[in-house]
Amino acid sequence: MLYITNFNVKEGRQKEFQMWVKKTEDLLQKHAPRGWTYRGTYAYVLGFGPHGGASIWECKTYSDFDAWREHNDETWIRLGEDFQDFLTNEPAESMLLREIGDTKIIEKPVMEEGKSRRTR
Repeated sequence: MLYITNFNVKEGRQKEFQMWVKKTEDLLQKHAPRGWTYRGTYAYVLGFGPHGGASIWECKTYSDFDAWREHNDETWIRLGEDFQDFLTNEPAESMLLREIGDTKIIEKPVMEEGKSRRTR
């Protein structure tokens, strides 16, 4: 699954944020919670996108979110605090995508024409 978190960087801190991300990407992966893979931090460009940027993480199961919540690595916590310091307080949505081949699909049964659920 891909966990995508959108954000906006405070005005006047874009270049500093860019340098910080480049410098800390290896640490983000090294100190990530069990079950998580860092896929990068991206900027929306040319006016595309709802916010200034997004971080993308990959996990396999919903229980990986519990591992994230319970992760107490000191470096991880410091990185998170530093990351948050660059961001505005504006709310930004997050998304969770699951590969279509691994998604449970539930559909209503198709009824034959002329039959209702009572007459089947």
